[in-house]
Amino acid sequence: MEFVDVEGVGKVKVRRGAHIRFLTVRVAAGKGVWVTVPRGVSKRQLRDFLVEKRDWILQTGEQMKQYERETGLGIKIGAEIKTKLHVLKIAESEGEKPAYRIEGKYITLWVPRGINLSGVEEIVKKFVLEIYRLECRRLLPERVRLFAEKYGFTYTRLSFRNNVSNWGSCSQDDHICLNIKLMKLPDELIDYVILHELCHTLEKNHSAAFWALVKKVCPDYAAYRKALRAYNTRL
Repeated sequence: MEFVDVEGVGKVKVRRGAHIRFLTVRVAAGKGVWVTVPRGVSKRQLRDFLVEKRDWILQTGEQMKQYERETGLGIKIGAEIKTKLHVLKIAESEGEKPAYRIEGKYITLWVPRGINLSGVEEIVKKFVLEIYRLECRRLLPERVRLFAEKYGFTYTRLSFRNNVSNWGSCSQDDHICLNIKLMKLPDELIDYVILHELCHTLEKNHSAAFWALVKKVCPDYAAYRKALRAYNTRL
């Protein structure tokens, strides 16, 4: 793995590839900072780009650290990961396979002792996704129904998926699909995504008419839309 040192930021992971088209820098909870570099970009150009983006990296990095503190993501054995309805505790066991126990809102997930860190992370990710799926089904159908009734929207079906490309979608026949990882967002951003997709039941594209409708039902949508960029659809 290639790294570049940036004053005030530290080591930044570098990912190069023939398929990469744009020079971009990203920050994610539990993963740190990395930059994707297309072919032909020199080390000097890369360093200048990161220095230019330093303030953004530091600001976003602080937001991600706060998110990690609040949710426990990015922490391994001994972590307590807080979701909307549960607290997931990660512990080691002598068993050969992962196991779990639910006691009220507390869930203990036992991971086989001695497993490498990447193995622990993979087990925890899969388990957290199942908790998100459970919580989506418990919390969001009523929320979607209430917003639809309040603003006069009609949808045909509601489903939940583990998407990596979007927070939600609305099909031509008004089937709304929401990302189960909405559960890691603040409630006001979840509401914004729901309203965004409900607006697509009337306006199928992102035209001026669509955004006017979004503003009508969610006056602060621009602030929520901007805040949503601090999160990503990966776990």
